[in-house]
Amino acid sequence: MSENDASMDAYRTVLKDLKRRKKVIEAAIAGVTALLGESETTLQACLPVSLPKTQESGNATSGAFADLSLPEAAQIYLSTVKDPQSTADIAEALKRGGYPTKSRNFSNTVRSVLDRHAKTVGTIVKINKNWGLAEWTRDGGEW
Repeated sequence: MSENDASMDAYRTVLKDLKRRKKVIEAAIAGVTALLGESETTLQACLPVSLPKTQESGNATSGAFADLSLPEAAQIYLSTVKDPQSTADIAEALKRGGYPTKSRNFSNTVRSVLDRHAKTVGTIVKINKNWGLAEWTRDGGEW
C-alpha cells in the first residue's frame, strides 16, 4: 500500500465519522425542537442548515432517529431531556423521532436493547426503574 493510499484511507475514515456525527447533531437539534414545541419553520429561519424531516414518506420512515442505532437514538433523547426516562417514554420518543421499527412491542425491544447496552457498553444505565446516562450517576449507579 502506498503512502497516498494510506492517506486516502485515513480521509475516508474521518469522512465516515463526520457523517455519523452529523446525524447525531441533527437528531439532537430535532429533539430540542420537539422539546421546545417550536415549529420547524420557525426554527429553520434561525438555523444555518436544514432540520431533518420528521414525517413518514412512503414506506420509509425519515426523521431525527431514522439512521441511528437504538442506543445512539436513546442516548440523544436522554441527553436532550436531561432526566431519567421510562422504557415506554423512550420507545414513544424514538418512534416520534422517526426510529424505524416493525416490532409488535417496541417497548420490550427498547428494554432488551438497553439492558444489553448497559451491561456491555455502559453509557446508558438503569437509574432506579428508569434509564439515564451513566455520566449522571455518582460512583457507578447512584442518582
